[in-house]
Amino acid sequence: MTGSSERLLIAALAWGALSFGAVYPWAYWPLAAACAAIGVQGIVVTRGWTNDRLRKLAIGLGAVGLAIALQTIDLPYGMTTRLSPGLAPFFREYAFAYQPPATHPLSIDPDATLVVLGLFTAFSLFLVGLTANIRYTPLNWLVYQIIGLGVALSVIGVVQKALIDPMQPLVYGFWKPLRGGNPFGPFINRNHFAGWMIMALPLVAGYSCAVLAATWKPQPNFAARLRWLTTVEASQAVPPMFCALLMGMALALTGSRSGVAGFAVAMLVFGFFAVRRLKERRARLLLGGYLLVIVVGAIAWAGTDMALVRFMTARSDSPGRLTAWRDALHIFMDFPWFGIGLGTFGKAMLVYQSASRPWMYAQAHNEYLQLLAEGGLLVLIPSLVVVSLVIGGIRRRLTTDADQPLTWWIRIGAIAGLAGIAAQSAVEFSLQMPGNTALFVLLLALAMHRPRSQSRRSPSSARVRPFSTHGLAHRI
Repeated sequence: MTGSSERLLIAALAWGALSFGAVYPWAYWPLAAACAAIGVQGIVVTRGWTNDRLRKLAIGLGAVGLAIALQTIDLPYGMTTRLSPGLAPFFREYAFAYQPPATHPLSIDPDATLVVLGLFTAFSLFLVGLTANIRYTPLNWLVYQIIGLGVALSVIGVVQKALIDPMQPLVYGFWKPLRGGNPFGPFINRNHFAGWMIMALPLVAGYSCAVLAATWKPQPNFAARLRWLTTVEASQAVPPMFCALLMGMALALTGSRSGVAGFAVAMLVFGFFAVRRLKERRARLLLGGYLLVIVVGAIAWAGTDMALVRFMTARSDSPGRLTAWRDALHIFMDFPWFGIGLGTFGKAMLVYQSASRPWMYAQAHNEYLQLLAEGGLLVLIPSLVVVSLVIGGIRRRLTTDADQPLTWWIRIGAIAGLAGIAAQSAVEFSLQMPGNTALFVLLLALAMHRPRSQSRRSPSSARVRPFSTHGLAHRI
């Protein structure tokens, strides 16, 4: 990547997180434009169309985009009702004195589906271009930018938690969410803040493990290990470790049960891959202790009482989600082939919600069931093809063993972050925040990208980068 595209990448990630998760149109359209520009630049510079694996990924993403587009095409009303028999009963119940139009698309709200199509197209370009081009970005520099952004978000969240009246929650102390919410930091919903941290924290943990492995020297006793913390080598490893603890503490402070559980899953996946790589028992114990400190230390720093209370109340909160899941399945049964249209779940629940209605479920609180309801088999089948291509690409990178040590640690950090957010997505919808989607795509690119050959150099790789770790590639 060139210097300008690298800076644009970090600016896009920061904008997506700091602009309330880019949940409003004035925020997500600039984010989508920046991501699409990065993707197109990456495809053109690397001639991505010549790479067979990237071409297959692009075709799979194109098939998903085409399926979404088919939901928005106006068809004769009789044809629409034959293809999607549940549509006419829905509108008869939704609209008083409903009169069938001459034409209607398969989506119950084509304008909302077109928005999803636009965002999906931008992030698809972003994924293909970034996967092709990220090999030329110094990964230590990239992770340090994410660390800086994560620390900034953590500080904003902690200050807000300490100073802002919880009865009148305002983002940044002045912004009242348009449709309500439970803000933490710059995010409208604390679970979405937790989702961002679930993805970022394993990257930080992977980087800090790489630096620690490169700089650590065996010490004869505990006192010598403490003295090592004052050395120049330790100064490279300790700051990212402390930042990981701070970010974990902010995640725990959200009180998000799904966030803590997703983070635990991410750390388990990270530990699984790391233990397979580390051969020495002492190194495995050191790694296990470090991951335990991040998880337990962050929760203890935030306050164990709050975490326990949140998990103890899970039983009383679960019936609402279970009802929303049943309603999502009901929608799928009525619209099995073509769905109701992506981005339309909230509108459908005006008819389908079976729970009492002091509030409405605009989301299913389960990304998989919502995709099933909104997309039907039309969108689900090509989506599963894309997932299989992604999993195959990640598996190929893990089995070829071509990574330099720093690349490998960051790769498993990305994989762990993907596993964590996949777990949270079973009970939340963090990835529907475009700011979180941008970070998710970055993790996909880091997990799938082909490492740069030692014999190849790009103009950006020749520049001196800050925060470089001397000898890292050769000493782990």
